[in-house]
Amino acid sequence: MAADRYDDTPRPRSGISLAKGPVALVGVASLALGVLGFIFASRSWNFNAPSGTVNGTTFIGIEGNGWTWLVFAAAGLLLLLGSTIHWGAKSMAFIVGVAFVVGALIALSDGDDILGIVAMNNWTKLIMGAAGAGLIVLSMMPRVGRRAGGPPLATRRDRELEEPRTRRFGRDREPVEEREPATTTNGRATTTTDPGPLEDRR
Repeated sequence: MAADRYDDTPRPRSGISLAKGPVALVGVASLALGVLGFIFASRSWNFNAPSGTVNGTTFIGIEGNGWTWLVFAAAGLLLLLGSTIHWGAKSMAFIVGVAFVVGALIALSDGDDILGIVAMNNWTKLIMGAAGAGLIVLSMMPRVGRRAGGPPLATRRDRELEEPRTRRFGRDREPVEEREPATTTNGRATTTTDPGPLEDRR
């Protein structure tokens, strides 16, 4: 017989990631800065590594050359690609954040660039360092509202369970005819039955 199925268990819920949205926003901002800086500021690819000095032009107060805008654009693209899933956003935020913080620290110690390749000024160092620190914090953001699923799907067989029980416990029992114990006559076993009351034999 067909079984009526129903699911009375709570549905699993993955929850809301506190990292995906902010990481995507930082990625959009970094990508936009890199693209716009490359369009409106210096597009020079000159370098003087490792201890030389390179300079660029400014865009909204942020100095950079072609390498600077490439760094921001590449970082923004990586953040956007990783922000589609929770663990991808956290991992990419940590990697890019560490790279930004290290780059800002090298620029502080080196002066106006990173190893004579990436041109920077104080605003560039500030933005890169702040973005890196914020990304490291975002890499530790959890997922909230997560709920595990319940037991497997429950199955109810109304007709298959109720009808057999009715037949099993409610069936009529056939009366058993009482017989007299067997007696032996001339070596033969005979069985006699109770003829009933005297009135029934008349």
